[in-house]
Amino acid sequence: MVEGEGMIRKLTVEGFTVFHQQEAFRFEPGINILVGGNDSGKSHLMKLCYALCKWGCGGTRRELPEVWAEEKRLRQDLLRVFGTHNLTGLTSRGQQQHQARIKASMQGEKVPLGSAELAFHFAAGQEEEGLHITGMPERYLPGNAIFLAPREILSIYPCYMQVGKRYPELLDSASWELCRALESEPQNKVQGALGYVIRQVEQLLRGQLLRLNGRFYLQRQGQAPVELNLVAEGFKRIGTLGLLVGNGSIRPGTALFWDEPEMNLNATHLPRLVSIMLTLCRAGIQLVLTTHSLFLLRELVIQLADKANQSTTRRFFGLQPLPQGGVSISSARTLDELEHIASLDAEMEQADRYLSLSYMKGGME
Repeated sequence: MVEGEGMIRKLTVEGFTVFHQQEAFRFEPGINILVGGNDSGKSHLMKLCYALCKWGCGGTRRELPEVWAEEKRLRQDLLRVFGTHNLTGLTSRGQQQHQARIKASMQGEKVPLGSAELAFHFAAGQEEEGLHITGMPERYLPGNAIFLAPREILSIYPCYMQVGKRYPELLDSASWELCRALESEPQNKVQGALGYVIRQVEQLLRGQLLRLNGRFYLQRQGQAPVELNLVAEGFKRIGTLGLLVGNGSIRPGTALFWDEPEMNLNATHLPRLVSIMLTLCRAGIQLVLTTHSLFLLRELVIQLADKANQSTTRRFFGLQPLPQGGVSISSARTLDELEHIASLDAEMEQADRYLSLSYMKGGME
């Protein structure tokens, strides 16, 4: 087992978007699955974790007089990751004071838990000087963070690169950072578990992704390269993962945030997708994902029970919007221990109705 220490380990939020009350999350270094319906805060939670990891990695120790610069950098990261014009939009309107308080604890190679803690707060209506860091990390993280959004990026990569190099502020940070990561050229041939991931991706695509003259193509045996606008959307998303593993952007110590990985992939491909996810975890990559798919969740449960994955740390988070505003949160090591999630209950209820209908038709015949 090569599973690493993880990057984001603890997070406490209060007054942030849908999280009106103080909520605490504890993430595992293996796989973390955020489950919930629309407007439950899954993507907000994931984007916040990504922004904090992005801010916390790759730097050097800053002394206290420079805390203002770090506040400015953190503010900019939050605005660009969420694509908002001001911090007011990130505060919870369910609170009278409209103030958000956030504390995160991160961990990585040679960075023990407790030495990379960040605490800050910001208030609505106080934009330029509104964010204040009250706790700075003793060390910054040596790893990196990657965000894979539901939006496919490969076919629009040339346009993003042209705009981003001149006006990066016009693009959301996650997409721009992803394009920059894709710009890296493959180095040595990837071996071991990550080499297996690349082979699995290529088998799913039935070919290899190539970059020619600043554009990506799918090369299948015996065929001319195919423009990506002619390739299935789901294949382009999983192909992006393969490219990032191949060029070293996704490597041991990476925190990978994957929003709805099942999107535009039919159920026949999801078992292979889950196998890829768990292989990434075994290779030392922390994985945080959101999903609406009951099929994907059940496949995760099945494969996590396999002997090869039993030592993979895992945590399921259930997020349920409340009628009066805010969100109810539960977390557990197994899916069955979560509180009921309305969106999953609806899928199971429909399956019961369908089976009942089939049974009735069989009896009538």
